[in-house]
Amino acid sequence: MTGTPNPEPASLPRDPAPKADSYKPQRRRRFALPLTAAVTGFLGMILGAGMGAGVDTASSTDNRDVAAEQGPSAEETAEQDDRIRAAEQDAAAAIAAAEESLADLEVRETELDEREAAIAAREEAVTATEERAAATQIDIGTWTVGVDVEPGSYRTVDAVTSTCYWGIYRTGTNKADIVDNDVVQGGYPSVTLREGQDFENGCGVWVKQ
Repeated sequence: MTGTPNPEPASLPRDPAPKADSYKPQRRRRFALPLTAAVTGFLGMILGAGMGAGVDTASSTDNRDVAAEQGPSAEETAEQDDRIRAAEQDAAAAIAAAEESLADLEVRETELDEREAAIAAREEAVTATEERAAATQIDIGTWTVGVDVEPGSYRTVDAVTSTCYWGIYRTGTNKADIVDNDVVQGGYPSVTLREGQDFENGCGVWVKQ
């Protein structure tokens, strides 16, 4: 037997199925205005900062341009003049000191040249005296007058304290031709020598008178 299904009661009608996107517009409207306001405010801050920086930069540039067009101030010019004057004074002082040092150096060089000239003159005088003394001095030995010693009168420098001998010979005779001689035992013997003679000295140093 086939049964007939019971129909659903008419008093219980079914609710229509909810649409899937019926609530989405409400969520978008809930956050759209605050987000838009935040973004707008943020952009406004950025734009304001940029415009402010631009204004500051332009102001600084304008100030520098104006200062450059106006040139240095009176105070800066005065300071620059003071620095120039100080540098000139320092340069003048350095030049004066250098000139003074140069003058002192020239004076010292002149004094040194004079001293060197005086020393050279003394050395020449001493040398001449020594040469003269050597030429007019007779030491112990046998000497040819006019070759080894100068002609003239000679005397011993020191007194004779013991027996000594001197002799004058004709040159070239090997002491065979005696002109004069003596054995001395004291005092200051003296002789006169001429060219063409040989003198034998055994009594110390003789000097020309």
